Amino acid sequence: MWFKLSQIILRNRVIILSLIALLTAFFAYFAFTSLKLDNKYGNMLPKSSPAQDGYLEFKKMFGEDGGALILAVQTDNLYTEENFLKWKKLGDSILSLDGVNSVLSEADLFTLKNRTKQGKFEADPIFTDETFDEKSIEEIRKEVRKIPLYDGILYNDSANVSLMLISIDESFLSDQKKSGVVIDAENIALAYEEVFGKMHFAGLPHIRVVIGKRVISEMYIFIGLAIAVTSLLLFIFFRSFKVVMFCITVVFIAVIWSLGSIGLLGFKLSIMMALIPPLMIVIGIPNCIFLLTKFHREVKDHGNKIKALSRVIQKVGNATFLTNLTTALGFSTFVFTNSEKLTEFGIIASINILMVFVLSICIIPIVFSLSKNPKSRHLKHLDKTFSKAIIEKLVFLSTFKRKHVYVVTIIVLALCAWGITKMEATGNLTSDLPESDPILKDIEFIQDNFGGAVPFEILVDYKKDGRKFSNEMLTKIEDIQTLLKNDTLFSKSLSVVDFMKFVNMAYYGNNPDKYTLISRRDMGRLGGYVDQFQTDLAKTKRIYKYRDSVNAGNQKYYDSLIYNSPKIANDLISSENQDSLKEEGLMPEQKKLEEYLSGLENKGEILKSSEKYFPNVGIGFSLKELVDTARTTLRIRMQIIDIGSYEIADKIDSLSLKLDSILNPDKEKVEAFYKKYKSGKENYIDSIFEVSSAYRNNLTYLLADGNDSLQFQFDLNPDLLETYYDKEDFDSTLRKAIDEEELEFIITGTSVVAAEGTQYLVKNLLTSLLIAIGIIAILMALLFRSWRMVIISLIPNFIPLLVTAGVMGFFTIPIKPSTILVFSIAFGISVDDTIHFLAKYRQELKVRSYDTKACIINALRETGLSMFYTSIVLFFGFSMFALSQFGGTQALGMLVSLTLLVAMLTNLAVLPSLLLSLENRVATKAFRQPYVFLYDEEVDINLDDLKVDPNTKKDTDD
Repeated sequence: MWFKLSQIILRNRVIILSLIALLTAFFAYFAFTSLKLDNKYGNMLPKSSPAQDGYLEFKKMFGEDGGALILAVQTDNLYTEENFLKWKKLGDSILSLDGVNSVLSEADLFTLKNRTKQGKFEADPIFTDETFDEKSIEEIRKEVRKIPLYDGILYNDSANVSLMLISIDESFLSDQKKSGVVIDAENIALAYEEVFGKMHFAGLPHIRVVIGKRVISEMYIFIGLAIAVTSLLLFIFFRSFKVVMFCITVVFIAVIWSLGSIGLLGFKLSIMMALIPPLMIVIGIPNCIFLLTKFHREVKDHGNKIKALSRVIQKVGNATFLTNLTTALGFSTFVFTNSEKLTEFGIIASINILMVFVLSICIIPIVFSLSKNPKSRHLKHLDKTFSKAIIEKLVFLSTFKRKHVYVVTIIVLALCAWGITKMEATGNLTSDLPESDPILKDIEFIQDNFGGAVPFEILVDYKKDGRKFSNEMLTKIEDIQTLLKNDTLFSKSLSVVDFMKFVNMAYYGNNPDKYTLISRRDMGRLGGYVDQFQTDLAKTKRIYKYRDSVNAGNQKYYDSLIYNSPKIANDLISSENQDSLKEEGLMPEQKKLEEYLSGLENKGEILKSSEKYFPNVGIGFSLKELVDTARTTLRIRMQIIDIGSYEIADKIDSLSLKLDSILNPDKEKVEAFYKKYKSGKENYIDSIFEVSSAYRNNLTYLLADGNDSLQFQFDLNPDLLETYYDKEDFDSTLRKAIDEEELEFIITGTSVVAAEGTQYLVKNLLTSLLIAIGIIAILMALLFRSWRMVIISLIPNFIPLLVTAGVMGFFTIPIKPSTILVFSIAFGISVDDTIHFLAKYRQELKVRSYDTKACIINALRETGLSMFYTSIVLFFGFSMFALSQFGGTQALGMLVSLTLLVAMLTNLAVLPSLLLSLENRVATKAFRQPYVFLYDEEVDINLDDLKVDPNTKKDTDD
C-alpha cells in the first residue's frame, strides 16, 4: 500500500501541489469570511444538564444576567457642581453609543411622587437642572441618599465609591465587529480619569470583550512564536535554510486549513480553539523531522534521491500516520465530555492533526524531489558528536545500568505519589487570570466595596397567581434577602420586595422610615398605583424609542413624540385650560395639535421639550425584571464573590437547605405525616390539614376537578371528604395537593453554571483520559498482537502522567479544566515515540531474530535521534504557551512540556531497559507478525517503475 502511495505522490507532483493550493485558497476564504469570536465566558456545561436547563429557563424569563458594564470610581468630590455635571455628561456620552441600552448612575436617578388626585405615582428625575437653581448640589445628594434602594447598588457612602451601570445590547456583545462598543465606552470613561481618579471596569461585558481581544492577539502571537522557535530548532538540527523553509511552508498551510475548518464547520474562536493553529505548527514539525531524518539517512546510505524519498514514504509514512492517529485520538476523546466547546475543540484538533499528516507526507517528498540533493554538511547532523553521545549514553544505561534506571524511576514515582496526595481541585470564573491582571484587580475592587461581582440568581416559583404579592409571600422573600445580607459572600440583593418598599415609601411622601413592606391595609389601594406606574414606565420607554429614532434622522417620529406625551403637548401648545390639562395629564384638543404641527417650522423644540420632561434617567425598576407572571416566578438578583467552583457548590448546598426552611417551614412535618398515612394510618390525613387548611383546599379543588357543585358540597360538608379516602386515585391526588403547596426554587446565574461546568469537566475529562488510554491500548494490541507488549508500551507513557500529577501537587497547581486537558493531550503525543521505537524494534527482529539485544540497541540508535529532535521541538513548542496571559494556557504549556520531556526520557531509557530485561518473553511470534505492518521492509522500490534523475548522485561538496 505504502509503496503504491509513494508512486502516486512522486508521479503526480504537479496535480497534488495544485490540489493543495486550491484547498488552501478554499480554507483561506472561510478563515477570512466565516471565522467568528466566541466571547461567552464561563459556561462549559452540556446542553442537557440540570444546571444548564435552569440557566436557559432563567434567560427565557429575564434575559442575560450580568449584561451591565460596570464603571466604578472612588472620589470624595463627586458632589460638586462641576464634577456632578461631568459625571452626567460621561453617562450621556456613553448612552449615545450604538448598542448601549441605558446608563444608570447617581446623576440619572428618579424618585416617585404620589399624585393623589390622579391616584398614581409619577417618576420625577432627581437631577434635571444643570444650573442648580431648582436644587443645590447638596440637596441632590441628600435626595439620592434618602432612598435606601440605591445604597449598596450604585454607591458605597463609607468608601466614597460610585458606580455607573451601562446596559449593553447582547446582539452587540456577541458580534465581534460590534462588541467594540464596550471598548468605546471605556475609552470615553478613561478620558475623565483626571477628574474622578482611576476608572475601574467590571461586569461580564468587560470580561467578555477584553478577553476576546486577548484571544485573537495571543493566537497571532503564538503562531509567530511557534514559527520562530521551530524554525530556529530546525536550522540547529539540519543546518539548512531550505529545510526550514519547506517545513514552515507545510505548517503554515496547516494553520490556514485549521482556521478555515473552524469557520467552515460554523465553530467559534474561543480561548481553547485559538490554541489549534499554533498546535498544528508544534505537531506538524515533528512529522517533517521524522521524514527528513529518514530521507537524509537514506541519501547518506546510497545517494539515490528518488529511491530515498520513495523509501521515506514507505517506511516512515505508515508509522507517522499511526503516531498522528494516536495524537488525534488523544484529542478526540474530548468529544466524550458532552461539553459543546470541548467537543468542538476535539473535533477540530483531531481533523487537523490528520490533515497535517497528509500535508507532510505529500509536500515534503514532492518539494525535495524537485530540489537538489542535500549536501554533505546537511547530513552531518546524523553523526553529530553531541547527539551520538546522548544516544550512546542511553544505550549504555539500558544495557549495563538497568537497575539504576529502575531505582531512579521507582524513587521518582514514590515522590510523585506523595505529590499526588497534595493535589486540589478548584476553578472559578477568573481562575485563568494571573493575580496581577487588571481585570482581576478591578473585580476585587468591586467585591471589596459592594460584596460581589459575579451574577448569582434565585428564582422562586410561587405557583399560584394569588400568592404573587401576598404579604406571606413577600415576607418570605424578605427573609431570604435578610439571610443573604448577613452572608459576606453576597452583594446587596434586589427583588420585588425592594420595589414594593420603594412604592410604600413613595406613598408616604418619600419618608425613609416607610421603606418597609406594604401593610395589608394599604395593599388594596396601592395595587392600582403599581399597575399605573408600570403603564407609565412603558410609555416613557416608548418616548425614548421615538427620540432615538428622531436622533437617527427619522423625522416622522417628531409627531409621535408629541402625540404620545401630554407633558410635551401641553408644554408646547398654549390653551385656555393649559394648567388644568397639565395637572390632570390630559392631551390638548386634536384640532390644536394638528394646527401646531402644520404651522411648525422648527421641530427641534419638540425634541428639546422631550429632553426636558423625559431626561435619560434610570427607569430600570420595571417589575418585568423581577417577576415573570407567565411562569409564576419571582427573581432575587445579586452578585457573589468570585470563589472556587467547589466552594460555590458547598454554598449552594447549604443555602438550599436554608431557602427550603424559609419557603416551606412546614415541609418536614407534613412529609412525616404523609409517611405515616402511607404506612396505613389514615388519621394522619387530618394532621396534614391541621398544619394548614391550604392542603385541604388544594385536595378538594383537585377532587372536584372543575365541578363547582361538588366543590360547594365539600365546603358545606367537611365530612364528605372522608368518603374519598378509599378511592383508588386518592393517594396520588393527596400527593399532588401537598406538592402544589410547596414553593420551589432554582439557584442559577453565571457563577453557578461556571462552577457546575468546572466540576463537570474535571470529572468527564478524567473519563476521557481513561477512554484515550483504552483506545490507544486497543490500537497497540492491533499493531503488536501481544498483550505483554501493550503493557510494556503503556508503562513509559504512564510514568510522565504520574510525574506531572505529582508536580501539580507539590507546586499547588490545582486540578481544573485547563490542567486536566494536559493528560489526554500529552498521552496522545508521547505514545508516538513508543510506536516509532517498537516499530523499528520489530523490523530489526525480522532481520536478526537470533540477537534480541542487538535489535533493541539498533532500534534505539536509529530512532533515538528523531525521538530526541521531535521531543525538543515539542518541548519548546508547548513551552511558548507559558507566555500566555491566561493561567490555564500557561499551565497547559508548562505541564505538557514537562510531560513530553519526561516521556522522551522514559521512552529512550525505561522502554529499552524493560525490553532488554524481558527479551524473548515479549518478542513473541505474534509480535513479529502483527495485523498491521508499520514498515514493509520486504518491498523496495523498483527502479524501472520510477524515472531516475541523472543528477541524484551523492554530492560530497561541502
